Amino acid sequence: MELTVVNKLSPQNRTETNEAFVRKHLEVKLGKIEQRWGKPVAVRVTTEEQPVGFAVTVALLGDQEFVARAFSQKLPKAVDAAVDKLTRQFEIHNEKREGRERQRRSPAGKVATEY
Repeated sequence: MELTVVNKLSPQNRTETNEAFVRKHLEVKLGKIEQRWGKPVAVRVTTEEQPVGFAVTVALLGDQEFVARAFSQKLPKAVDAAVDKLTRQFEIHNEKREGRERQRRSPAGKVATEY
C-alpha cells in the first residue's frame, strides 16, 4: 500500500505520537480494503486543523477513486469517521460490481417460467 499523509496541523498538535497513530491506524484499517480489492492501493490522507476541530480527507486512488471527508473535535475520531465512510463507499461499489458479474455469468438461454 502506498500511503501519503499530509498534516496541516498547528505545532502543538503536530507531535510524533499523533503522526505515528494516524499512520499506524490507517495502515491497519486500509489494509483490509487492500486485501478485499486484491491489488495494491494508493491512499492520500490530509489532516487539517480548523478553529473548531479537525478535518480529515481520505482519498483512495486507483481504477475507481473514492473520497471521504470527516470532521470532529478530536483527530482520532475524525480519522475513524473518514475511514468508515471510505469503507462504506468501497463496500457499496463492491456489491454492485459482484451483482453485475453474477448476472453476466448466469446462462442467458434459461428463463424462469411459472405455471
